[in-house]
Amino acid sequence: MEITEARLPVDVDEIVEFVVKRTPKQDRAILRSDLDQGTARSLRVMVAREPDRALAGVAVAKTAATLPAGALFVMVSTRADRGGRGLGARLFAAARAEPGDDVTRLVGCVLDGDQVSMDVALHWGFERQQTSITSACVLDDAVSVAPPGGVTVEVCDDLVFDDEEAVEAMLLASQTNPEADLGLVLTLSGLRGTAAPGQRPLAVLTRVEGRPGAISFALADGDQMHLMYTGVDPSQRGRALARWTKAFLHTHAHGLGIRMALTENEESNAGIRHVNDQLGYTPHSAWHWMMRPLG
Repeated sequence: MEITEARLPVDVDEIVEFVVKRTPKQDRAILRSDLDQGTARSLRVMVAREPDRALAGVAVAKTAATLPAGALFVMVSTRADRGGRGLGARLFAAARAEPGDDVTRLVGCVLDGDQVSMDVALHWGFERQQTSITSACVLDDAVSVAPPGGVTVEVCDDLVFDDEEAVEAMLLASQTNPEADLGLVLTLSGLRGTAAPGQRPLAVLTRVEGRPGAISFALADGDQMHLMYTGVDPSQRGRALARWTKAFLHTHAHGLGIRMALTENEESNAGIRHVNDQLGYTPHSAWHWMMRPLG
């Protein structure tokens, strides 16, 4: 079976359909962003094709500003009837063949309950790091909410601000989440670069007495969005700013025709998951984040 480098962006739609058919819980918005060279520092996508050119497997290896320093994200997906024949291992080797001098570790994720994929990842030397819970919310009932006195919420899809340094400082300070402990630290420039062609960023900023207090950012793909991050300045916590900010983002998104929101949070992050419950999010899936040294 032939393994070659994918033709991007020509093959993107075919790859997205292939991966989602194999793993229906896969988030299309994030997957399409992962396949865009413009969102990456480096990107290598390998495909395995049958003699009739039908896809049998895909592997993606990517570094990006939204990933931990030194980390190469790797995803491998093979057709169910090709499992156990070594195709996944061949794709895995091909994808990571040119990792770059700054890469020191590989990261990936496995859907909870997919024991076959977990066994393969462990066999390849990966170890579990943490589990993230993906939740979903239907936005048909999204309604406008008025923030409390002294609090204003503004749409800022382009993430451009007159007081950018203050917003950047708030964004950094807000990242006390477990993902930051793994080196996944978000910046305004990194978030600006996440949208692939055909996608659009959505963002709102909450200010308290004019100063940046909270931010929420999402990536929209069709009528669905992935809410990538919501953060509150530690000095402003306890005022329900996360809920106000996310609710305002929901209303903004609904007005643009978006009907479903997905968001992902580490399972021990009880605070933001409680906010999600208040906003109507329900369990969608769970993913185990895995890591191993490069060698």
